[in-house]
Amino acid sequence: MLSVSDHTTASKGAPVSMLTREDDVDAHALRKRGWTISAIARHLGHDRKTIRAYLSGNRTAGARQPSGNDPFDRYEAYIRARLTEDPHVWATVLFDEIVALGFDRSYPVFTHQVRTRSLRPHCEPCAPAKHRAVAVIEHPPGVETQWDWVDLPDPPPSWGWDGPARLFVGALAHSGRWRAVLAESMDQAHVIDGLDRVSRALGGVTNEWRFDRMATVCHPATGRITASFADVAKHYGVAVRICPPRHGNRKGVVEKANHTAAQAWWRTLPDDITLEGAQASLERFCAGRRAMAAPV
Repeated sequence: MLSVSDHTTASKGAPVSMLTREDDVDAHALRKRGWTISAIARHLGHDRKTIRAYLSGNRTAGARQPSGNDPFDRYEAYIRARLTEDPHVWATVLFDEIVALGFDRSYPVFTHQVRTRSLRPHCEPCAPAKHRAVAVIEHPPGVETQWDWVDLPDPPPSWGWDGPARLFVGALAHSGRWRAVLAESMDQAHVIDGLDRVSRALGGVTNEWRFDRMATVCHPATGRITASFADVAKHYGVAVRICPPRHGNRKGVVEKANHTAAQAWWRTLPDDITLEGAQASLERFCAGRRAMAAPV
């Protein structure tokens, strides 16, 4: 893990937080509409002292004051280095890291600083996906559990696994609660073991299980359930739903859980951890979490 001191370049004369001209205009416009300074500060992601200084004319947009008062300054080089290493690391992960290092401001303040300082490198393949239309699918409580596999690269050598680690993830479509089981293989035996362990951890079996076209559950070409998995479904008394081709958004909750597991848990796992220790760490990580995180 990088330390703040490894990448800090701020000095006694480092610049402090400032409003862009656009933010300055917005602040004055909102003030004329009757907004309080506190409300404007929350809306623009700055503290009240900064907003008050601009509204009173003590500070001018585009002109920085030499001071060491901006708490983000000492973390900027660290964040920039982390995003250079991995441009797709989630803002929630970075926020947790710098909070552990002493950052004491809110998450909106943090994301505002990342955006206004242009710390995240541009990624052309990601850009077209940001503004795609999405449809919200209602999921009543207790109706559906979504299931998926996610590959996790470079498992610890002590595990003796050939290739990536596999994580079998189950997420409740209504609440976003999820649990997962590490596995060496994606064969049907590991699927059944994961279904049982995850369902118990989530508090029981829902009415339906939703899968994509994984070969251990159905015939990928037709989406028809295999005879062997039909017996599994009958044992648990659940209906099986298979996503139509190219409609992965039908199980978007579990895919968010996959991203969270890969971004916020797997990347922070020590290299010398045992398989049992990793599973215990995963269970602690999942407790109280929901599949709702997203990158900035």
